Amino acid sequence: MDDPYQATPDVTVLPTTLPIPGLGFLPINAYVLHAEEPVLIDTGLGVDGDAFIDALTSVVDLAALRWVWLTHDDADHTGNIQRIFELAPHARLVSHALGAMRMSTWWPVPMDRVQAIRVGDRLPVGDRTLRAVAPPLFDNPMSTGLLDEATGTLFSVDSFGAILPEPAEDASQVPAEALAGGMQAWAITDSPWAHIVDRRLFGDVLDDVRLLQPSTILSSHLPAAKGTSLEAFLEVLKSVPDVDPMPAPSHEEFTQMLAAMAAMQQEQPVVA
Repeated sequence: MDDPYQATPDVTVLPTTLPIPGLGFLPINAYVLHAEEPVLIDTGLGVDGDAFIDALTSVVDLAALRWVWLTHDDADHTGNIQRIFELAPHARLVSHALGAMRMSTWWPVPMDRVQAIRVGDRLPVGDRTLRAVAPPLFDNPMSTGLLDEATGTLFSVDSFGAILPEPAEDASQVPAEALAGGMQAWAITDSPWAHIVDRRLFGDVLDDVRLLQPSTILSSHLPAAKGTSLEAFLEVLKSVPDVDPMPAPSHEEFTQMLAAMAAMQQEQPVVA
């Protein structure tokens, strides 16, 4: 797990970087929104375990944590959720109703602590209100993003994610061509259905995102980005239906990826 950093004055990023041999690096982000009623957005990777909990407790008191907004129930978003609910006695789970029910197949979700939410709902968190929004692309139909109506910060779930040439803490640090290529590569992998969409209807979806006019864009799989990047990001997404989806690796390619990942881990410096 990487060190936490500030995306905005009231949002801390809890980041992990996943190396993808031959392609680059995929950011995996959870966020803490320092509202009057603090909000954790997603819960990191299970393999980060103690490191994630240590990072989380370094920026928020778990006794004060009031909300855990789960954008969707994929493993890279739910990794530490059960442990957090054991450690944060006052927190409630904000989730798509069916996502909460599906999670109950692998951990005892405290259903009396679930706040079911759907697109268009608003959640007051003390000094601000969070609006549930639909991401334009997704890999899970339970995906529910959020807009902080006080600051304009958009948490866009998997949308606008990108495979990067190097880890970064700000999307502006990534060369524009590399960012666009990495965003398109991620989109066709994460949303392989995009090539069958009706282009006009998909354009309407992108227009809905444009109307949000975010001040900051915080994706689960991208360094923090300024809202001024939105038009460039939407242009990338507009191109996705015209790109063939990425085929799954063959077994031979998979074994090569494993060998490359093992070599990359050996090259990482040992921290005393």
